[in-house]
Amino acid sequence: MNNVFLYAARDTSTYRQVEEYLTRVLFNGSLIILPPGTQFTSPACLELRSNDVIILFAETDEDIDDLLALNDEYESFRIIVIVKADNLINTNRLILFSPRMIAYSDKNINDVDIYLKNIFK
Repeated sequence: MNNVFLYAARDTSTYRQVEEYLTRVLFNGSLIILPPGTQFTSPACLELRSNDVIILFAETDEDIDDLLALNDEYESFRIIVIVKADNLINTNRLILFSPRMIAYSDKNINDVDIYLKNIFK
């Protein structure tokens, strides 16, 4: 099974927009939404398998700090990072996630759709 997990350090209106967008994306897999801010302790995390895709959403530098602190939880997965806007956070730190892709919710979020469709062909 091809699973894609969505997680954010906190629940915001922009996160909800990203979540809504991703639920409409059609790809050959399942989207599993992890509750924001639960630090990978929700029962849905039991479905995580090595090589799954995890989409991490961050809106602020504080969100980046919170997500980086959880690195041990998701380091063996394929990571996509979505941030609200490049002018709201220190984008140089995004490379610390070793992401397969970085997208911005205000610019190129449609690239996530294309990426997911390509990897799950």
